[in-house]
Amino acid sequence: MLRWVLLAATLLCTLAAHAAWVGATLADQDTRLVLTRRGATPVAAPVLTEQVAFSDVKRSADRRHVGWLAMFGNCCTSYPVAMQLVVLDEHGALHTFDGEQLPIFDWCFVPGRRAVAFRQGVLHGTDAMHFELRRIADGRRLAQYDYPHDERAQARARRLAPPWLRCVPDGG
Repeated sequence: MLRWVLLAATLLCTLAAHAAWVGATLADQDTRLVLTRRGATPVAAPVLTEQVAFSDVKRSADRRHVGWLAMFGNCCTSYPVAMQLVVLDEHGALHTFDGEQLPIFDWCFVPGRRAVAFRQGVLHGTDAMHFELRRIADGRRLAQYDYPHDERAQARARRLAPPWLRCVPDGG
């Protein structure tokens, strides 16, 4: 019995290592993202409809997920805006997150969880920020948190921020 347990553990470790994302490289002025798995040929990341560029590429600590911000043209700016967070899992399944359908300014893989956290807000006119914690597998919103526009209220909100948003730059 112990032999079967050891064999199964070895097989699972081998499969997990093979599925690991070992490289993610932006190319052609950020209009292409080349992804590499251990022992595999590099492949181009999928491009969403109307997406014009890639930004802020990250790999999870266990290398089972790779993610990026999908940049889209915007009517009112001279630059593209990140409107979706995209995560590719170890099985090649694509997971997209858009939260409150506001621009996404930053994000992270939440340490110790199979989840992402991201920060959203408007482009101009307010310092208010919206944060969401989403499970990668099914996209379920696990939590949300907001920093209000008012400076004093925002300072208090930062002090009371939940631990999950600390990995998001400017999140706490």
